[in-house]
Amino acid sequence: MKTKSKAAAMFLMASILLVSSACSSGNETKSNQPSDNPSPSAASTEDNKNAAETDGKKIKMRVITLTTDENRNNIMEKFIKPNIAAALPNIEVEFEPGGGGEDMANKLKTLNASGDMPDVFWNDAGYFTPLKSTGSILDLTSYISKDGFLDKYAVPDALKHVDNGIYSLSSGADTYFTPVIFYHKDMFEEAGVQVPTTFDELIQISKTLKSKGMVPAVTPGKDGWGPKLFMLQQMIQIGDPQAMADLVSNNTDFANPSVKEGAARIETLVKEGVFPDGIANLDYGPAMEMFTSKKAAMLWMFTWELPNLAKDETVDFFPFPSASDKYDPAETVQFWGSPVNGYAVNGKTEHPEEAVKLAEFLAMADALYFESTGAPISLQTGNQAKDRSPLMQKFVDWYNPIPNKIASLALNSLDARTSAEMSTQGANLLTGEYAAEDFNVAMNKIWGENTWFDK
Repeated sequence: MKTKSKAAAMFLMASILLVSSACSSGNETKSNQPSDNPSPSAASTEDNKNAAETDGKKIKMRVITLTTDENRNNIMEKFIKPNIAAALPNIEVEFEPGGGGEDMANKLKTLNASGDMPDVFWNDAGYFTPLKSTGSILDLTSYISKDGFLDKYAVPDALKHVDNGIYSLSSGADTYFTPVIFYHKDMFEEAGVQVPTTFDELIQISKTLKSKGMVPAVTPGKDGWGPKLFMLQQMIQIGDPQAMADLVSNNTDFANPSVKEGAARIETLVKEGVFPDGIANLDYGPAMEMFTSKKAAMLWMFTWELPNLAKDETVDFFPFPSASDKYDPAETVQFWGSPVNGYAVNGKTEHPEEAVKLAEFLAMADALYFESTGAPISLQTGNQAKDRSPLMQKFVDWYNPIPNKIASLALNSLDARTSAEMSTQGANLLTGEYAAEDFNVAMNKIWGENTWFDK
């Protein structure tokens, strides 16, 4: 196991600081008057216009963005396309769909290897390191400090990578994304089950739901999406939060008894029929459709889907139930996000200043969208925040006071090779034909070779 560096520790502390600050600003910015303006603030738009070249010749740029869900479609169709011409009149942008997860990682790695990287792209911790090593990611610090964009963030230092560089711009909404269990209240009522508070109760109500002809729960399993991004973390965390925090910080490994028990809980879930057959090959879209069409009673998913799911009045959520007295869902929670997740600029672009302006515009579009849903953000738009839906307010009221917020393992502790292996091993674990012990042995080997903390 590699030794944890001081820089890594400082990063994790900065991540926690961002959550604390974002939580505070989330409460303070709530307004009784919703924002009716989906475009960037006047000051932001004017800044971009002033920076634009006015010789009439447009600069052509390529952008690869996330295209994984309804949120991303809404951001593109309602906040980016209608406003980009006015905000950046000297730039002609060609957008390319990137998908997400392993699809995005493979696409960018291939483009990087062929020397055909876009000018701006969605960056991710899973492939940041190999792109940075080839000079394909620009340090944005000097650019966003000079033009004042950095000052729009509630906690600017939280944007810094462990090497103190700033490589990505985002809305800051990530710090409010956490996995929960969404459920259909009417399906629970029909089956005669209550919201579980323990892991054993979760297994029991799943059996009851299944006996009523319902799929108990669904989550994306293809390429090990669920296990890597949250499921393993939740199954460890609900038994021993400290062990999970230690794993994220590289203070323990996959031989830790509590970590091994977490993997064993996933094996139990699969074998007890909590998930549908073929969960290991179930992609994001079909998993969402199973829940929204009420083919499944529960959805294990991040709260980035909350604004869309809240449109269905039968949908509610609950935190992952406890597997020991060490865990209390009011005391510990996983949070999404990483300083390197967001819009990045190709370090080899011919027009770095214009590309940075484009990345700033895209990050602000994200912020404007999430602000319009009532979600808290740390990138200030200058607009009044929209009223939150009852379900969003319930979430914020639960999430804000939680004192122990643990960063996501997938974004803050894995180099590219370890990330890919966890995807593979996680998918294997969901087949029901792969023992948790084999998973732990395989992961412990790759964990010992993990270079993430070698900074």
